[in-house]
Amino acid sequence: RACVVDTGSTATRANAPPARGAAHTGAEREARGVVRDKQRRGLEVAEGPGATGATALLRDRGAKRSADAAPLGAEAASNARRRAGEAVTDVTSLPDDVLEVVFGHLARDASPGQYFNAMLTSKRFHDAGMSKRALSDVGEKVLSKATAENWNEGASAFAEAAVDAGSVFATFLVGSVDFYCRDSTLECDEQRAKARRSRGASLLARAAVAGSPDAHHTLAIMHFNGSGGKRKDKDPETGAAFCARGNILFGSAAAKRELGHCLQDGFGVEQDVQLGRKLLAEAAKADVTTPAMDTAVVAATVAAGAVEERLRKRNDINTLNAAVAAAAEVSAAAKHAAEQHLTAPPVARFLLDWYDPEVCGNVLQPGTHACSHPLCGRVETRRHEFRRCSCCGRVRYCSRSCQSLDWRLQHKFACLPLLELYGWIESDTESQDTTNQAFGDEAELALASGASSNDLTADLPVEAQAAR
Repeated sequence: RACVVDTGSTATRANAPPARGAAHTGAEREARGVVRDKQRRGLEVAEGPGATGATALLRDRGAKRSADAAPLGAEAASNARRRAGEAVTDVTSLPDDVLEVVFGHLARDASPGQYFNAMLTSKRFHDAGMSKRALSDVGEKVLSKATAENWNEGASAFAEAAVDAGSVFATFLVGSVDFYCRDSTLECDEQRAKARRSRGASLLARAAVAGSPDAHHTLAIMHFNGSGGKRKDKDPETGAAFCARGNILFGSAAAKRELGHCLQDGFGVEQDVQLGRKLLAEAAKADVTTPAMDTAVVAATVAAGAVEERLRKRNDINTLNAAVAAAAEVSAAAKHAAEQHLTAPPVARFLLDWYDPEVCGNVLQPGTHACSHPLCGRVETRRHEFRRCSCCGRVRYCSRSCQSLDWRLQHKFACLPLLELYGWIESDTESQDTTNQAFGDEAELALASGASSNDLTADLPVEAQAAR
């Protein structure tokens, strides 16, 4: 290289040593062959029956150096193939950080069986799968088996490890479980139960900071209802701010829908009906569950119509109790038909199964109720926390979104004022006393608990307005 860069004289280039990788002359190759033959003959003599101790010692040292250099040679060959663009088939030669990145991709996209089977391959794979770099990417697919029915010490420990590593979905899941799921073992220890709920709220806040759209919607509902506190802790302005943040920064369809209802009702923000309707239309268009919801609404309407036709043919629904029972039967048929086309999100399914008598069998706190929407799963943290339907006062919803969606699915078939529309009971004025006797003055209880007519039905559907 010096000869080429320098003056470039022929004499200098003639006296320069040959470049690396240049072809040798025939004489040089012959001389090197003779040297190799002499070395081979000397080794054969040393391995003969008359080999001395010094020769054997040299042979042992050479074998040891060859054995020590074998792994290094394999790794060097693997690195050479990698630099050359060839595929590396020996996974054991991968560095630990690369293996952790591979498990991070598995944590995002693989099923639980695939991820844990890969971890059980070897101890090194297990350490890589449980590393913080891999667990920070744990998503919905890997935790799909962490249901309420399978929630045990092992599943909880894995989810907690993912939370410590910084997994956004695991943080939202564990936060929702700690906040809404009542632990029967802590029933007698009110202080520990309160600490568990406080931890759940902090985890939900951490998930929202990390960028979880669902956590923004959940925190908004918690502020709307004052969940985890008292009635005076309600903060509609902060809840509307969470909805706006989830809508603007993360494009959350649930947050946009809730913000649209807030603008329509003037709840937590200045009332703007036109903007609220615009946001509701955009949320319905952006929500991936909208086609399934539309299909479920059609199926629920058809099922309810069939049951209603059958009940009308009986011609024996002439009392209020019979009318209420008939409406409940129609609503149940609509709900069953709608559930065939809808799938609850993982966290909502966890909450629903936690309090389902046929799955886990956990009981709610005395005097509290769950949200009446069939795919919500949120429960009250104190008595009279959720707002009632101001038409009938028999159902409770954690938010206006749940009330609006449930109206389309099932409640419009069972809301008490619509019974008059069906012709199954007399007018409201004539049946007021009978209604109070049948329902134990639930309407008065609703008003006593703070569920005014502006709570839920500031902008009721057209059918409900006609019924009222």
